[in-house]
Amino acid sequence: KTKPVLSHLSKQFHDRIDRKTYTAIVNGIPQEDDCLRISAQQAYDMGVDVDPMEDTEWNLIDYNLDDRQAVTIWRALRYVPSLYAHDNTLTLVELKPKTGRYHQLRRHMAWVCKRPLVGDAEYDKNTESAQKFRDRGLFLCSNKVMLQHPYYNTEMGRQVLEDMDEESKQEILKDFPMVNSVVMVHGEIELPDKFENLLANEKQRHEKFS
Repeated sequence: KTKPVLSHLSKQFHDRIDRKTYTAIVNGIPQEDDCLRISAQQAYDMGVDVDPMEDTEWNLIDYNLDDRQAVTIWRALRYVPSLYAHDNTLTLVELKPKTGRYHQLRRHMAWVCKRPLVGDAEYDKNTESAQKFRDRGLFLCSNKVMLQHPYYNTEMGRQVLEDMDEESKQEILKDFPMVNSVVMVHGEIELPDKFENLLANEKQRHEKFS
């Protein structure tokens, strides 16, 4: 909690060094036709916050926005039945932007995957289904971030690490993993309650009335 640390972290956000992860609920089943399937290792090599050892695949969207390259990596986490949603399904998705264009995630899901985020009045085409969910707000949350550690990557911090015995050093790196020789710090928050409440309520309503 010092001014140098604040300056260091602010610069990372300004220079887009940070690696953000978002979670969203999509109205329908996102179409994957125009997405490229890539491995976790390939996603990791692109510089997003992905465990390269994961045995999973990701969808890659490379679709220009405002004449600038825009790249998003995403995957579906859960499919929940819903009476009002497109395809009678709400989809919980994890989104990792490689670039940071204006409304990138919202536009990529609505325009490339053909299914807008729940509550996205700007890109949901004002369909009857979309109107059913608008009063709940936009279901998009930045819930994870990975940043370069503001101390252990400085000359002084690196010297402190080098002077530690191996056991102590590994204990530090357990909490702050080293990626490509850079010590990282990972932050994560719980999703707002409204996410799980919406999915649970829609599933319950579907089971009761379908």
